[in-house]
Amino acid sequence: MNKLLKLSIVVLLGAAVIAWYDPSLLTGNTNPFVKYHHVFAKLTFLNPVLEFFGIHHGKRPSSSSSTQKTADTPPEPVTESSKAANEPTRVFTKEELAKYKGEEEGGKIYIAILGKVFDVTRGKDYYGPGGGYAFFSGIDGSRAFVTGTFTAEGLIDDIEGLEKSDYVGLRDWADFYMKDYTYIGKVEGKFYDINGNPTKYYYQAQKWIKAASKYKEEEDIFKEKFPMCNVDYKPEEGTRVWCSNASGGVKRDWVGFPRSLYSAEGSKNVRCACAQESDLDDPLLKPYPNCPLDAVTCQIVPPK
Repeated sequence: MNKLLKLSIVVLLGAAVIAWYDPSLLTGNTNPFVKYHHVFAKLTFLNPVLEFFGIHHGKRPSSSSSTQKTADTPPEPVTESSKAANEPTRVFTKEELAKYKGEEEGGKIYIAILGKVFDVTRGKDYYGPGGGYAFFSGIDGSRAFVTGTFTAEGLIDDIEGLEKSDYVGLRDWADFYMKDYTYIGKVEGKFYDINGNPTKYYYQAQKWIKAASKYKEEEDIFKEKFPMCNVDYKPEEGTRVWCSNASGGVKRDWVGFPRSLYSAEGSKNVRCACAQESDLDDPLLKPYPNCPLDAVTCQIVPPK
């Protein structure tokens, strides 16, 4: 039986079944192929019939078949290899990168952060000569992005020994440039070698950033659970803390009770937190002296 005859029989069979199963599928503007595809996918009892005619649901076309994609064709998944294919291949030495500071009329301006080079020419008012961020141009000054040390000692690509919040800040800065500017290459240094391959330092830096990001997520969850109190100090009244349904910048449908919250057992690091009744038994929470346990306002320092 030739292919055309097979296809004709299947189409007639499909139309008959669809008319019985759901007549609405035979109307409308939907691609007919898509209509039949959806029905055959649901009516699995037709699979033996399709097998008999040598037509297999879901079979990929051979390499000799048409490869033209339709609007109903799902996109190809993004793989590591496809990501690598989209990576810019240019690698700058530090000396080459230093030439791109926009010092010549119409000159390009490049900066680098975490070893990645970005074209920031359209931001020349900021990164060009005389701009407020001109010191970042032509170098990888990763450390200065979070330390604010805009000297030769601070404008370096060494990020070892930073605070957790600094690593999160670096991650956010890198995301900003990746989103708002054009990623054009890499610079030889701490993060990449002359061939553009990641160095051991690159992988170590990724560990620092990942650990800091996880810590930040846990800290944010902790702050959601125990929002900060409102605090007010007046010489004639002393220091007062109180809770509301928006204290600590965390909007919620509960108010909470003021408690001393310690960062760990035995720690001296403490802050005022608003706690729900269900969390009051947490060992990190301590009630304020001379403050009723069910009070939403506590006087913690008497007036002078």
